[in-house]
Amino acid sequence: MVSWVLKEWQVAVTALLQGETILLLRKGGIREAKGQFSLAARQVLLLPTVEHQKAALLKDEFQELAQEDGIPDADPVRFDGWATITHALPLTAETDLAPLLPYLVWNQQFVAERLSWQPDRPLYALLLRAYRFQNALMLPRHRGYSGCRSWVEIGESVPVENSTTALAEADYTDQVNAILAALPSVIR
Repeated sequence: MVSWVLKEWQVAVTALLQGETILLLRKGGIREAKGQFSLAARQVLLLPTVEHQKAALLKDEFQELAQEDGIPDADPVRFDGWATITHALPLTAETDLAPLLPYLVWNQQFVAERLSWQPDRPLYALLLRAYRFQNALMLPRHRGYSGCRSWVEIGESVPVENSTTALAEADYTDQVNAILAALPSVIR
């Protein structure tokens, strides 16, 4: 059962659910407590958004996944999957992020911009084990889905049992190990 939603660029959610990435970068939304990211939940529904999404900040191979026309503000809202956040790693320097570029949907420009925005606050690398629903989950629109925030508590717990992993366990573990090995200064 899951009762939290994580908002993320539509391209990143699509890549997670297709098993093309396991890594997200989060710094926090303006409407979050003190504007700083914190981990509200470990299991989350994935809400794709085009808020702030810019094709110029994506790697070329991920630009084709971008939906130019946006996500409709429909009611009910469609969720195609969910994830378990297995790691949340604080990053504070571009040298921490450089080894992660091969695992990201975003390009170097995005990484530099995220680091320079509120440079006194860390950027978090989130490793997510994503799952696709066999049938899309449809939920009523929640007022929290709008605006610059990472998390929305939906006020109910929804079942996530009828889902399939985006990556096999061994593939996910291999990617986690590779990412952690690339961050020896972060991992203590």
